[in-house]
Amino acid sequence: MKLAASTIAWLRDPWRLVMLAGIAVCLVFVALPLAELMRQSFWGQASKSWGLENYQTFFSSAYFLRALRNSLWVASGATLLALALGVPLAYVFQRYRFAGRQSLRVLTLLSMMSPPFIGAYAWILLFGRGGMVTLWGQSLGLSMPTIYGPYGIMLASALGLYPVVFLVVGSALARLDGALEEAAASLGKNPWGVFYSVTLPLLRPALITAGMLVFLGTIADFGLANLLGEGERFPVLATLAYDLYLSEIGSEPGMAATTSMVLVLVALTVVALGKRASQASRVANDGGKPVGSVPLQSGGARAIAALGFATVLFANLPLLVVLVSSFMQIKGAVFQPVFTLVNYHNGFNLIGNAIWNSFVFAGCALVLATLAGVLVGYVVTRRQSADSKLLDFLVMVPFVVPGTVLGIGYASVFNGPPLLLTGSAAIMVIVYFVRRLPYVVRSSSSMVHQIDASLEEASSSLGEKPMTGFRRIMVPLMRPGILAGVVIAWLEIFNELSATLVLYTGATRTLPIAAYQQAFGGDFGVAAVYSSLLILITAITLGLALKLGKMDEQNF
Repeated sequence: MKLAASTIAWLRDPWRLVMLAGIAVCLVFVALPLAELMRQSFWGQASKSWGLENYQTFFSSAYFLRALRNSLWVASGATLLALALGVPLAYVFQRYRFAGRQSLRVLTLLSMMSPPFIGAYAWILLFGRGGMVTLWGQSLGLSMPTIYGPYGIMLASALGLYPVVFLVVGSALARLDGALEEAAASLGKNPWGVFYSVTLPLLRPALITAGMLVFLGTIADFGLANLLGEGERFPVLATLAYDLYLSEIGSEPGMAATTSMVLVLVALTVVALGKRASQASRVANDGGKPVGSVPLQSGGARAIAALGFATVLFANLPLLVVLVSSFMQIKGAVFQPVFTLVNYHNGFNLIGNAIWNSFVFAGCALVLATLAGVLVGYVVTRRQSADSKLLDFLVMVPFVVPGTVLGIGYASVFNGPPLLLTGSAAIMVIVYFVRRLPYVVRSSSSMVHQIDASLEEASSSLGEKPMTGFRRIMVPLMRPGILAGVVIAWLEIFNELSATLVLYTGATRTLPIAAYQQAFGGDFGVAAVYSSLLILITAITLGLALKLGKMDEQNF
């Protein structure tokens, strides 16, 4: 009887049920697909037996090793370039006040919010073999380099991801103890010496985190690498895994699974090394007063600010190019200086239900991610136990695992009983939800850390049920963090490509997939129309988020 009573009491704990439900969902939709890929990777494609045959094939093949080297090469280059662009921009933004400062911030965020493949497509319009700048240079007798290949991938990736560096490093700069920099300056160090000897070492954990995020974003990206790498001309692990999966449909997908596992191993290694380096570089903050911003006066700072504006405008150039080219007449693969609505007419005739699917799938996934993210974010922060740690780990796995890998895992697991989901709308919603849940969880968790637990204890002492107290006390206090996570999750969900490219059917095609198909197929006019729609939706969402953020600031 005592055992039964304790079991009933255990099950009546709503937060215990949240943890169990969360773990169950993650085991089915995160762990199971990855476990299936791992199983397939050890099943020899030629010998039809268990072993390391596929891995021996991978690491003994010049082609596979070339894809691995290419992935590491472009990800490392993009990371260094993004740091070189984002760190000075963050420093100037946090330390100085100048005209257009907030506009610089908005433009920086905007350049991050469009899908990476749109940037790739826009750079092709400018610097491709038939690009506007390329043809203009040829008319002047100049030999213009094209955007294709590793350096184009590095540049496009860095220009799309340097805002991550700007946000992470900027946040760290805002929390630095100003007394340390003032002490270094009082000893006679010039501003550059203070930055190099004091500020930069203090920023090392943030730099490592930002670099890790850029590296993971680059190595996991499929659309950009496939467009600028031209498929097999410059293969990387993400594109190779996708191509192998398509070529192995109907047979044992051993090499696709093996390539996916190598990609996961690279990502996990980067995360582990980054976490270790970040912990080794961590410096305690004694809560001193942060450095405030001052008016921009020195010539060097003004030059960096001007360079920052130039960088941001150049990074947003693809958005402008796409919007303008969507109204231009196209002959073959070349845009003509004639404005027309033909592209929009053709685009809407071909689009089918892609826009509707995008809003419905993304909307359903966002509701699920919001509800689950708020509950999970709370429980993994307040309930420190083995179960909560396991849940926290499982929730964050999709953040590290490349979307292409997760999509292939879903296609492998959910194509038959007991869960036949392949080709359905449900699998699109689920992969959206699982991929972007970490954003809401982490932003909600960060707010819970800042809320005193005594507020909940007071509510409980007055007889409030746990869920009632959570809804009435915690949710309103968590609202800013929830809003931030939901906005980012929505933008990422709506623009998702990598994970869904192996899961969609004609009936479940979304707007990003339609835009990618048209760009990869060479129908640049229609691709520009679909890309413009994505940019417009992104800009509207960002504008609404900023407006809601200001409203929240006024309310709190």
